[in-house]
Amino acid sequence: METPLVAVYGSSAGAPEDLARARELGAALARAGFGVLNGGYGGTMEAAAAGARAEGGVAVGVTCAAFTFRSGANEWCSEVIEAADLFERIAELVRRAAAYVVLPGGNGTMAELALAWEHQRRGLLPARPVVAWEEPWRRVIAALEATPYLDGGSDGIVWVDSVDAAVDAVRRGPTNKVVKS
Repeated sequence: METPLVAVYGSSAGAPEDLARARELGAALARAGFGVLNGGYGGTMEAAAAGARAEGGVAVGVTCAAFTFRSGANEWCSEVIEAADLFERIAELVRRAAAYVVLPGGNGTMAELALAWEHQRRGLLPARPVVAWEEPWRRVIAALEATPYLDGGSDGIVWVDSVDAAVDAVRRGPTNKVVKS
């Protein structure tokens, strides 16, 4: 049986506490029987992969050929998939994951969260957990909820503030409601 992969989205940089959290998350997911799937580069991506591998787990990196400014996948990836461009890369991360855990991050992380969440909300993929760190993502989504443009509010996102809560949410499975327009 193939190891189910959890997409771990986060910053390509990251403060020391973010890197420690990502490494702890990767290790905890591996102990729970999940592999890590992410962008395959540095920062929280590398930390999550290192954590998973330290526990004997799988770490799959999806890199981007268009990122000529990057030197390649981090050393902890047990498998590397190279996507042609950023659209293909994010689509690959969304399609292959059995669940999504969104750590603090920037624009790229926000794009990954938005695409995974919208696919789940619209029922475009089989139901999967969408787990996001309270800080900063709840504030970001709350700003959208304050507008008339976000139908359904933050339904479908499980908010967490610890690695244990994130792994528990992944284990529990999807909680999202399908919203069709």
